Amino acid sequence: MKQKNVIITGITSGIGTEIALDLAKHGHMINLVARSEESGNIIKDLIFKKTKNNDIHVYKCDLSLQKDIREFVDNFKKQNNSLDILINNAAMVPKERIITSEGIETQFAVNYIAPYLLSRLLLDMLKKSSPSRIVNTSSVAHTSGNLNVDDFQRLNEKYSMRGMRAYCNSKLALTIDTVELAKELEGTGVTCNAVHPGGVNTNIMRYNIPKFLQPLMKKTKFMGTLRLSPKEGANPIIEAACSDKYDKVSGKYFDRFTQKDASKKVFDKDVVAKLSEYTKSIVA
Repeated sequence: MKQKNVIITGITSGIGTEIALDLAKHGHMINLVARSEESGNIIKDLIFKKTKNNDIHVYKCDLSLQKDIREFVDNFKKQNNSLDILINNAAMVPKERIITSEGIETQFAVNYIAPYLLSRLLLDMLKKSSPSRIVNTSSVAHTSGNLNVDDFQRLNEKYSMRGMRAYCNSKLALTIDTVELAKELEGTGVTCNAVHPGGVNTNIMRYNIPKFLQPLMKKTKFMGTLRLSPKEGANPIIEAACSDKYDKVSGKYFDRFTQKDASKKVFDKDVVAKLSEYTKSIVA
């Protein structure tokens, strides 16, 4: 494969770091999106040390803020003429409900709004570089999501938000958008797919699993989670981004390497239409 220009979010640990390492090892140009230059440069140095690839670039961007996302895209476009692969990998499960300075619940902002906005702001470059790909790191958790069309962020709930429920909802929204964006991109040469990496042993759930259970879950297949290493979790995302097998595939959901039917909730026309309208009002 010729050198590709790649953007990866969520790179400072776990799956994102492994994706960046693998693609750098194969000689691709890697653009790391990190919340701070310091954290991004740590990964940049690690990548160079392990791969000797010096074509690694760090962009500071708080993905919970649309202002930062727009500034990042502007900076990227000033410094690049092409974009072949966008990997929307960043996700979070906070300990408590946090509202950003832009008035959006943080998990909804990072896990859903950020990939939605990034994909659209970068579409002109992706189309120019086609064939090109968008890969969204989804989750089997989307099947447990339930979107309230009157309160997508559940901001009106009087009790504190439970992290895992909000995570499931955000991944459902992301999977819906993967399917809908793929429809919009038909004929452009840009594909868009969602990939569940499997039950990966990362720190994303550290606030939602009791401390006394964490050692057990790391050693066993308890609840089917945390059985895979970050490198194993990265592999299906790397394949979706690079393999020839995905050349003509778009708008699909993969459970690791296997294409599967997404939840029926992904195709609920009423929810899809209202989510689209709501999201456009947020990012307008």
